[in-house]
Formats: sequence, C-alpha cells, structure tokens
Amino acid sequence: MGLLVLRLGVPLVITLLISAWLMKLDQKWHDAEIARQTRVLPTHDAPHCWEVMGCDPTKRDICPVYRMRPLPCWQARQRLNGRVQEQCMNCLVFQTA
Repeated sequence: MGLLVLRLGVPLVITLLISAWLMKLDQKWHDAEIARQTRVLPTHDAPHCWEVMGCDPTKRDICPVYRMRPLPCWQARQRLNGRVQEQCMNCLVFQTA
C-alpha cells in the first residue's frame, strides 16, 4: 500500500505544483500584456488625425479611433487591427509621433 501511494501520490503532487506555478506565470504574463496594451504613448502635441483629415463632426463621432482618445490615431488603429495601417505611414500624425 505504501508503494502505491508513493508511485501515484508523488507524481500527482508534483503535477499539481507545476500546474499552480504555470497558472501564476500565465496570470503574470496576462497582466503584463494588459499593462502594455493600455499604455499611452506621449503625443508630443501632435495634431489629431481628424484635424489632419478634415473629418466632419458626425463622421468623427462614429469613428472607433476617435473614441479611443487620447491614443494617437495610428496606435488606436494598431490596437483595433493588430498592425499599423499602410495609410498611416505617410500621415503627418504618425510621422510626428
């Protein structure tokens, strides 16, 4: 009986300890990613994209990028789409950031 407990119990305890450690590590990485995603880069008084593009207020109010202020527009688009848009590369707002 003692050998059975040793052969089953020890691997089970080790597995549970490793699982708990991995869950803590995953939570730490998750928290770090959330902190990275919510970090706002300084804008250095750059113009806003709706000013550069000349968007009218009705179009601007429904724009998801406008709703993500104070993020720079290119950074908001990156968070929405997962990458910086090609149109942002030549934009004054992106180049002055």
